[in-house]
Amino acid sequence: MPLVWLNRLFPALLLVLSGCSDSTRPIPEIDSSNAYLLAVKLVAFGKRYAGTEENRKQADFIAAKASAYGASVSIDRFTRHTAGGLIEFANITAEIKGKSSDFIIIGSHYDIKKIASAPDFEGANDSASSSALLLEMIRAVKTSGCIPPVTLKFAFFDGEECQIAYSENDGLWGSRNYAEELKKSGLINKCKAVIVLDMIGDADLNVTLPANSDRKLVENVLKAAGKLGYGQYFDMKNFEILDDHQPFLQQGIPAVDIIDFEYGTCNAYWHTGADKIDKISEKSLKIIGDCVLQLVLSSMY
Repeated sequence: MPLVWLNRLFPALLLVLSGCSDSTRPIPEIDSSNAYLLAVKLVAFGKRYAGTEENRKQADFIAAKASAYGASVSIDRFTRHTAGGLIEFANITAEIKGKSSDFIIIGSHYDIKKIASAPDFEGANDSASSSALLLEMIRAVKTSGCIPPVTLKFAFFDGEECQIAYSENDGLWGSRNYAEELKKSGLINKCKAVIVLDMIGDADLNVTLPANSDRKLVENVLKAAGKLGYGQYFDMKNFEILDDHQPFLQQGIPAVDIIDFEYGTCNAYWHTGADKIDKISEKSLKIIGDCVLQLVLSSMY
């Protein structure tokens, strides 16, 4: 999970999102029970640190489940020298074709942090909640028969957590590699937005949209939440958060981080043994899932 920075605003970037493929068709419904069950299954893989067998098994599960739900799945494996040694990472992309080849990335990291002081750390909220919700969103969209206005790329990033301290050689490995590959491939101009989800299962939901998010995207997240009656769960903050949206911002792609960085009193559950499955709720998963699908599928502007 991310490191908080001090006040410093990024310039606003323009966001162009196509309208809904069928304005008469309701937004696909999130099955919060399924999202929660998926989070339980991810936690059950155990110590899912980047480079471990548990993490590889989790990655295989994510890829298989996304494929079973009807998405086109690809896995990008890459090896890097890190502060913790040589590690093989795997980014998973589950794609749902839209009416346009332009695309939006909806991302979550699926690795958890190795914490010597918290050997019982489960990472139920950080990162099972957001990864499970991405899988449920894939299921919801494919089951509904909705054709998105633009292609949706659900990206499961590996190696978000740092081994020691965030730097060019520690942390954000998956998202940095993904953003770099977009640039190399020449597809960067077709990426219209990146929406990163992190720690979104907290039963006491307080989404803190950080200052280093694209301002237009922040406005549209708040607009989507308000339209659904969820506005009280979202707020814009005046501090920055280092998270998987940052590498995309650095490439000039509009990106937003949807994160609840108030996990327990004074963030007491973050990166501790308290981050267990009983701390997340179906309601919170549904609120975030509904808002993201409202954002990417409806004609709001």
